[in-house]
Amino acid sequence: MKKLAGLTAALLLSAGAIVAFAQTPTAPPTDGKPGEGRMRDCSKMEDADKRGHCEKRQAAMKVAWDKCRDKPEGKERRECMREAMPKPPEKK
Repeated sequence: MKKLAGLTAALLLSAGAIVAFAQTPTAPPTDGKPGEGRMRDCSKMEDADKRGHCEKRQAAMKVAWDKCRDKPEGKERRECMREAMPKPPEKK
């Protein structure tokens, strides 16, 4: 009886460990440009100030993307995008 209880406990613990340490599935790959489809829909924002800021930021991002399109992936493109984007407003 003790062997059966010990075996049952071991099986339950190992089954629980398998579920606890299961890896999450990876995100599906996106087709197209990097970052495509991740922009917010500014028209759904209720606050007019936030909506205006969102639209300005998206326009600046598109300009920066077009400017840095010919740069190779990696550090050079990140630097180009960082330089092309306007500085964020300082928090009060």
